[in-house]
Amino acid sequence: MDLSTPPLTTPLAAPLTAPLATPLTTTSPAASTHPASDVQASIRASLQAYFDDLGGEAPSNVYDMVLRLVERPLLEEVMAQADQNQSRAAQWLGLNRNTLRKKLLQHELI
Repeated sequence: MDLSTPPLTTPLAAPLTAPLATPLTTTSPAASTHPASDVQASIRASLQAYFDDLGGEAPSNVYDMVLRLVERPLLEEVMAQADQNQSRAAQWLGLNRNTLRKKLLQHELI
């Protein structure tokens, strides 16, 4: 049994830039129970508490600090949901697999 894909011999029916009949959404209906606004509110509250704890002192490297705090649990959860499949996790995250691997190494997750 030949399972190879035959070469494309006819042009595509519609150009690849044609609009979709059904627009793509970035979240599934199940994900709508945890709206992005909840995540944003949590981050905002954490940042407000952080600045309050500084007592008026100037912070440093807030951007890098937040990325480090968010990136590790994001990578852990996506990898768990993807059954540790780096290619699948990279696709879900919109990253190149090599970039994901580099981040996993940086966070000592592999």
